Amino acid sequence: MNNVDQIEEYVLAQLEQAQPDTGSVLVKLAELAQAGQSDTAISLAEIAENTLRDRGLIDDALRVLRLHADWVPGADFRVPCTAIVKKILGNTPESRAMIKNCGLDKRVLVTECLDRLELLRALAPGVLCVDKTWGFGVVTAVDPFTEKVTIDFERKPNHELSMSYAAETLELLDEKHILAIRHRDPAALEAMVESDPAQVVRMAVGSYGPLNPVILQEKLVPGIVAADAWKKFWDAARKELKRDPGAVVPTKRTEPILLKEAADAYDENWFRQLKHDRDIESILAKIGDWHTLHASSTIDPVHRPIIEDRLKFVIRGADLMGKTVMPRAMMVAHSVMGADETVGVAAYVDELLVSDKLLPLLDALSAKDMKSFVAFLLRIEREKTLAALLRLLPRLDVTSLTEVLQVLIREGAEDPCRDAIRALMNARRVEVELLSWLSRNQDKLQEWELCAPSEFAEIMLLEMEKDYTGNRLKAQNQLRDRFTQKTWVRNLFDALGNEGRDRFFLRLKDSSAWPTMEKRSVLGHIIKLYPELEKWMTAKSGDKAPPKARGPVTSIRAFRERQLLAERIQKVDIPNNSKEIAVARAHGDLRENFEYQAAKDAQGLLMRRQAELQQMLAEVVPTEFEAPPTDAAGIGCGVRIQYRDGRMEEYYLLGVWDRDEALGIISSESKMAQALEGHKAGETVTIPTEHGETEVKLLEIIPLSPAVRQWIVDVPETLDESRVSA
Repeated sequence: MNNVDQIEEYVLAQLEQAQPDTGSVLVKLAELAQAGQSDTAISLAEIAENTLRDRGLIDDALRVLRLHADWVPGADFRVPCTAIVKKILGNTPESRAMIKNCGLDKRVLVTECLDRLELLRALAPGVLCVDKTWGFGVVTAVDPFTEKVTIDFERKPNHELSMSYAAETLELLDEKHILAIRHRDPAALEAMVESDPAQVVRMAVGSYGPLNPVILQEKLVPGIVAADAWKKFWDAARKELKRDPGAVVPTKRTEPILLKEAADAYDENWFRQLKHDRDIESILAKIGDWHTLHASSTIDPVHRPIIEDRLKFVIRGADLMGKTVMPRAMMVAHSVMGADETVGVAAYVDELLVSDKLLPLLDALSAKDMKSFVAFLLRIEREKTLAALLRLLPRLDVTSLTEVLQVLIREGAEDPCRDAIRALMNARRVEVELLSWLSRNQDKLQEWELCAPSEFAEIMLLEMEKDYTGNRLKAQNQLRDRFTQKTWVRNLFDALGNEGRDRFFLRLKDSSAWPTMEKRSVLGHIIKLYPELEKWMTAKSGDKAPPKARGPVTSIRAFRERQLLAERIQKVDIPNNSKEIAVARAHGDLRENFEYQAAKDAQGLLMRRQAELQQMLAEVVPTEFEAPPTDAAGIGCGVRIQYRDGRMEEYYLLGVWDRDEALGIISSESKMAQALEGHKAGETVTIPTEHGETEVKLLEIIPLSPAVRQWIVDVPETLDESRVSA
């Protein structure tokens, strides 16, 4: 006999009893449905509904029907469900009024209709309830003929509600609820607030389920604790709870207060309250706190539909609650439901990663929530998330960029980050936010081989000289602050070398990146570390540092390629961009005009790229390398090296912009060139490789090959960007 047969026999045997154990029947039916045996579960549920109705166990029959509704699409089940309800309740004025007002004849989810029906059946004089608008109340009358419910609310005595409104909004309270205790004996509760705040907190947790301090305050103030007395009350309660070995008081206000009895607080009453809760923030907090205590256990099959239904409710309304609610809802849903896709987590993530919604969403999230959300996206859809985040790197604000890069590197995506940032650096599309991050992570600048220190310093200074506001100004100020940090300045200036320091110091001296007095202070800090630079303080504006013995130089080919690129930007790209701005402006309201904003962003990139190219072209000297060194490796010569395994390679050390892997041409600012420079034939040299450093023998210094010489003088007439070296 298989498990399905055993469950079927058990359910039928229970239904033959005079007092069936309906709770165990519900569990067994839920197990069948979860095992993929929905048809069998539905068939047994129909038998149970009829049997329990015939026995007069109306509440139990409706409980089975509520579970039954979770297995049938609402559109298919609305009519048969209405017929079953009428059959169970009978044709009385009371039942007709309840069926009419629970929403079965409207576009309301069938499961929600059955929940409302359960609440309407419980309404009677003396029942305690809470309404979101009117607060605590006591039912005084239920009239099925006028279809009205009369309730004495604290904020509105003797108030009449329609039965349909009552079914939709009321939350019913049992006698153990803290509000019921306040109603029954307010003086005793008031005395307890003064004498035993910790016990009041325990009562609140018992009433609402585990609460974090923020929600606890919302529940107790001002109805139970006066607003001006809250701090004193919470300080006393927290102090006492910390002495209780059965309590865990959170260090953060957003984490739940945990009590030994907290797990027991998630009883049928708690799930009943959750089922009727319509406050999105409250539902998220409740399910999140519940999951904190039950993460390692399987969800009870009877309670699972309630959790799933409330998560669906949250997700349907999350977009109306602000940008940050939907991410939290999806993270809670995935944490609770796992791979179960009934709430649509995967579909949401997939849409988010291919739309324009991700960037404003990341900007809206707090740093903590952003870390959690990015890690969540990577777990759901790693490759698409990586692609989306790397695509957004140039557009993230400084806070978002920092958090995103931290998460990506921690999650094992450092190589894609390096490649993306290297591509931005090569295209000179590095914005002030990314420069700020790189300035804080100087090790990555070298480890990822992004550019030479002198180039980075110049790009950074150019960004510091621009006019920014808002978050961009914040990032710019972070760059300025680096120049007041002793260790950071020493790392940068040591990497520049003696002559590079002279040139960059003069560049700083003439820079508009700081007000005059602040700049003098910055220069003073640098001179304390490098006293030899003080001589440049008296240099006239425009004076240059002594030229370096070797450059900066580049081949006439690479120099012309950059000239052509600068001309293309000036004569083609910028005019085309101006036309795009004019067309976009004609579309109307600029505040909601995405095309206009995109065109303006592109304009900023083009202007910065043009300025950077002009600056570099003014500093770098073109050459044909006519007088290369012959006694030691240096710019303009070739080298032949031999690895330990006997393998030999040839490299040609040219200028700062020169690269061609096929011909063995490497830039003078590459790590390989810097490692070889100055060494003579016969010496052992430590060079960088993909797998770390290794030792090679420098066999000989060789002249430039005919192919390399031809490459140098092969000056292009038109621009081919694929040939422009980084």
